Amino acid sequence: MNCYIDAGNSRIKGRLARRSEPFVVHWPDPAEPDAIGTLATRLEPLLVDDKGRSPRQFVLGSVVEPTRREWLETALAEICPEATRRWLSVPAKCCHVRVAYPEPARLGVDRFCAMIEARARIDTGPLAVIDAGTAVTLDVLDASGQHRGGLILPGLQAQIQGLRVTVPGLGDALAGLMTEGAPSDHSADVVPEATRRLGLAVDTTTALDLGRHWLLAAGINEMLAVWREALAEEGELIAVIAGGDAERLAALIDPSMDVRRESGLVLDGIVRLSKARRQGAA
Repeated sequence: MNCYIDAGNSRIKGRLARRSEPFVVHWPDPAEPDAIGTLATRLEPLLVDDKGRSPRQFVLGSVVEPTRREWLETALAEICPEATRRWLSVPAKCCHVRVAYPEPARLGVDRFCAMIEARARIDTGPLAVIDAGTAVTLDVLDASGQHRGGLILPGLQAQIQGLRVTVPGLGDALAGLMTEGAPSDHSADVVPEATRRLGLAVDTTTALDLGRHWLLAAGINEMLAVWREALAEEGELIAVIAGGDAERLAALIDPSMDVRRESGLVLDGIVRLSKARRQGAA
């Protein structure tokens, strides 16, 4: 039995081959004295069933730093010592997508997996594939599956974390946007509507909240407009959005765009890439 894992910057998402529903585990705090043990404790009940059955192979995709990759490797080895672990890399082409990078392996495997899964779900016309997570990535595919390149922007929470470090005087105002590392209800409910109304803030917390949304809206809408025009002869550009902040980001996109919200692009793409590479598919 295989287990497919998307080790993201904020969370670890996985799926066992015999189960349709994915699981989600948060990374331990780096300050924890036994981060590996904590991670193993969180993962074990998800990987080993009541009959003692566990995966024989882990297929992993990740762009996290070496320390957390080592945590995950060690935790999985403790839970399933006989299982093999296979980390995916990005090929020059696979699953009808051709990578624009001169060195394909330098493209994040998460971005590639999101692209091949989006292309599989929407098999005609040009696509803008957006993953709204800790970082917001945007990659453009033309109608033939040629990757034209992409952008990486700080996500909504990354912007707040950056300001906490670089502008500590905003601490009290920023606290209003944070609840254990997640956006507050204020942010989720108010900002998209306020932004659509071209709202301006009259308090600092809302000014920060509106500012981070405007920053993403401006960058993404400009990129979409450029590529919508550039690829117009190939069909209408479709924006495919996934990730934890997909709903809020979708609300900021030009309403004339064809926007499709999709779930599980990266994890499903990991499964797709793994099977294609095993079968030698291009």
